[in-house]
Amino acid sequence: MRIVTDRNFGRRECPSCGCEVPANNNRCPVCGYEFPTASPLQTRLRVWGAILMLLLLLILVLGLLQ
Repeated sequence: MRIVTDRNFGRRECPSCGCEVPANNNRCPVCGYEFPTASPLQTRLRVWGAILMLLLLLILVLGLLQ
């Protein structure tokens, strides 16, 4: 896999020191703050939550059509 270093991913603010950090960095270069990453469990819960919400919306729409 080729790593593209010139791509712009946007910026985010470090909550510790307020420095602007590239969005693809997981650590602030000034103060060393580590941005939290989603665990696999959190990712799965988000996916299942979205599926559940879509199913509930579908049931609601089908109920209103009858």
